[in-house]
Amino acid sequence: MKRILLIFSLLITLLYSGCVKNKDLYRPPVTITLSTTNIQIDHVGEKVSFTIKSNYPWNIKGSNPDCTVSALSGPKDQEQTVDITVSENFNDERVFNLIIQADKEEKILAVKQKGKNYAKSAADIQVTTFDILSIHNDNIHIPISFIKNGQFSGEQQIRFYQTDLTNLTASWSSNAVKVMVKNMEQSSGETTNNYHNNLTYRFFAQDNSYKDYTVKLTNPESSSGLPLLILYTDDAQDIKSKETWSMGKFKLDPQNNRDIAPLSGITEIRGRGNSTWGFAKKPYALKLQDKTKGTFMGMKAHKRWVLLANYADKTSIRNRIAFELGKKLGLPWTPDSRFVEVILNGKFLGNYLLTEQIKIDSKRVNIEEVDNKETDLNKITGGWLMEIDRYYSNGETRYFRPDISQLPIIVKEPEDANTAQMNYINKYFNSFEQLIYPTLPKGTPYHQGNTQVAGIPDSAEYGKYIDINSFINYWLVQELTENRDSRLPGSVYMYKGMNKKLSIGPLWDFDQTTFLGSRSWLHYDYIPSASEYTGLEYRSLYYSQLFKDPKFKNKTKERWKEVYPLLLNEIPAFIDREYHLIAKSLDQNWIDVGEDNTQGIWALTDEEISTGGRNHDKNLKGKDAVGRLKSFYIQRVNWMNTEINKW
Repeated sequence: MKRILLIFSLLITLLYSGCVKNKDLYRPPVTITLSTTNIQIDHVGEKVSFTIKSNYPWNIKGSNPDCTVSALSGPKDQEQTVDITVSENFNDERVFNLIIQADKEEKILAVKQKGKNYAKSAADIQVTTFDILSIHNDNIHIPISFIKNGQFSGEQQIRFYQTDLTNLTASWSSNAVKVMVKNMEQSSGETTNNYHNNLTYRFFAQDNSYKDYTVKLTNPESSSGLPLLILYTDDAQDIKSKETWSMGKFKLDPQNNRDIAPLSGITEIRGRGNSTWGFAKKPYALKLQDKTKGTFMGMKAHKRWVLLANYADKTSIRNRIAFELGKKLGLPWTPDSRFVEVILNGKFLGNYLLTEQIKIDSKRVNIEEVDNKETDLNKITGGWLMEIDRYYSNGETRYFRPDISQLPIIVKEPEDANTAQMNYINKYFNSFEQLIYPTLPKGTPYHQGNTQVAGIPDSAEYGKYIDINSFINYWLVQELTENRDSRLPGSVYMYKGMNKKLSIGPLWDFDQTTFLGSRSWLHYDYIPSASEYTGLEYRSLYYSQLFKDPKFKNKTKERWKEVYPLLLNEIPAFIDREYHLIAKSLDQNWIDVGEDNTQGIWALTDEEISTGGRNHDKNLKGKDAVGRLKSFYIQRVNWMNTEINKW
């Protein structure tokens, strides 16, 4: 019996031991899931969160007064959010290791905090930047820095424009514990102050010692009074391409001109121009996102605008005078324009002429647009905007040369004109030219050696193709301004409406080689030489042939008699008004001979100092250059009057 009881006891013991081992064998492994294992916190301190989930109850170790947690423990199988609050760090970078423990497993969450390294005493205080920036101040357009190359300069001047100094916000970088102005604590990039008087910023160390920085900001009456056009590109980079548009923003600051409304909006910006793009001062094109924003200074709303730099023109008013002549002479549409001063990405660029771009539009070249897919001959007689320009091969894909004149004609609109459209307009010019050169044998080039066989055109015939009045008025402007560029040829526009005649215009590009005091005709009797014709260089705009026609010549003479008084009296007065408007702007636009960059922006080259540049006046003071231009213009009007009255 005893043996049986012993065996039974051993079986019970073995069975119990086996159960315990099976229980341990099926115990699930510990899992601890954290949303992150690394947290980075700035020196000022902040509250951040992370989540914990475990299949076992968990707890957190490692918290302290500088790094507290909202929950020190949690149940199993529930995701829980835990808040970590870290205090401000006055010293070096530090790391808090929080240990999350579940059963016998642990995971570490590292909380890294940057160190402020606050100055312990005044001797340790550093102020590395102190600025007044446009990002914090709508009325500051050029950055103001009181610290340059590590040196503090307490007095700075706002040049080129007027602004309000009463509510400006400064920003700085410093290891000071706090910054005070009088009894008010300051926040970098936030606190506003009145800068009409000197301001002392007091930077404190941990021991409450301090350093004072006194700043003085002045805004002398040195601005030109012209409105400001402020441009920013989204990438803050210079405009380096004529093909690629850069996204940006614009703002028009009236500069206390009460009749000018402020504007702002989104725009694209790119470079423009042919020879002018190679100058130091670049011209630009604007394409506004919303044309209703483009009501600049009373001009008609549109998306497309041009900023003419007028770098070759010391007077900056040559284009304005030509446009005024076009309006006085009644050309159907002449670009409107206004003077502004441009700031691009915080850099002052000086005087520009904000000008309507030549486009087909009800408010500009007022003809119907034609789709570039249209091929019906009855529907492609209009919608034509063309430019005669020697730069025709610079990226242009739609151009042609009429058989006789070989003028380089670029089709601007319709954009990407199709083959049927190009054939139509080419044929139109060839038909017109056959009437301008009525007896010129087919295949004979028109140059000085063949003028005697070109014949005399009849306005009753060629007048079926061209608007004669537009050709007369356009000729008057070209001769009055002595525009040599149009004879190269360059920037000569023509347009044709649906079932309408060909018109010449609008006017464009008068900043170079104009108003030079010449007493000879440019287009009246100009015929290219054989070498010029062969070299595809200088070209006649038909005028040498048109003036062979007595009816065209008499009509021009009658038109001259009508407009001579206003040309003699009103345009010189216009020149005076324009100069008075921009006199200060001209002075600060140029670094004249004997001046330095504290007196202007754009310097003259050695060649310009020697020769006066393309208009022979760049080495003169602005006032003297304008006076010279005005004198040459009056001489030109009187000379033309004498010559025309001989006809």
